[in-house]
Amino acid sequence: MVPSLRGIEALTALSSHGGLTAAAEKLGVTRSALSHRIADLEKELGVALVEKEGRHARLTDDAKALLNTIGDAFDRIYAAVEPLKRARTQLRVSTVSTFASCWLLPRLSHFRAVNPTIDIALSTTLRTIDLESEDCDCAIRHGLGDWPGLTSTLLFRETLAPVAAPEANHDLMHGPIIRARSRYRDWVRWWNVSCDAVMPERTAVTVETRALALDAALAGAGIAMMDMAYARPLIAEGRLVQLAPVVELGEGYFLTYPAKRRNARFLTAFRDWIVSAAASESSNHKWTAA
Repeated sequence: MVPSLRGIEALTALSSHGGLTAAAEKLGVTRSALSHRIADLEKELGVALVEKEGRHARLTDDAKALLNTIGDAFDRIYAAVEPLKRARTQLRVSTVSTFASCWLLPRLSHFRAVNPTIDIALSTTLRTIDLESEDCDCAIRHGLGDWPGLTSTLLFRETLAPVAAPEANHDLMHGPIIRARSRYRDWVRWWNVSCDAVMPERTAVTVETRALALDAALAGAGIAMMDMAYARPLIAEGRLVQLAPVVELGEGYFLTYPAKRRNARFLTAFRDWIVSAAASESSNHKWTAA
């Protein structure tokens, strides 16, 4: 029979915090309750786990051997279980990793400042999740906004423009370029709209995602074809230079959610905030030749 996990948790806390009072505070229980959990575990195992030295408690050799064998198993259980717990104050948002890291996460502190009682649980995936059946309140999707059964609110249309670090080679015809496998045709799409000549062959750095392409451009590895929503703050900071005008695509980023909304109050607050944040930035940048 598996011994009491609550007893092992109590013993682990006692080992980590060095005293019954500190361990009890860590677990949010009374000192007496902590002692009872350990005593119950001792009865289950048939060995003494704690010895009293005055007002202090000391782990026995059996207790140390038990915890040494368990190792970080308890931490790994917590790490696996905690993200699955649905808090009443939580809004679950799904999106792709590049949008999360390059646009949403840098702005979430502002959302938290104006909505301190709402916890955001952000997950990233390349697959299109089913918002009707999966435990997610909303998703930020890339596309044309025509997903059946979902309400879709446009955040911004996708744009493409070549960007590079100030010290990099800025020659669009012959300079090295950076491609993202997830968006391999971005260079061709921009070139076909912006240039009369056929896009020349040249050396390229190929990475997995646009987030990595952005990192490569910042490192001076070449010219990246980037959505201005991601590049604009870095251009404003002088860390990137925009090398040619923007091409706007038909696709865009949309906040999507089912018609029958879960967590309606939290979702409304998040929708109002993200739409406002996207609108305030989408038309602020004007290109001038470097």
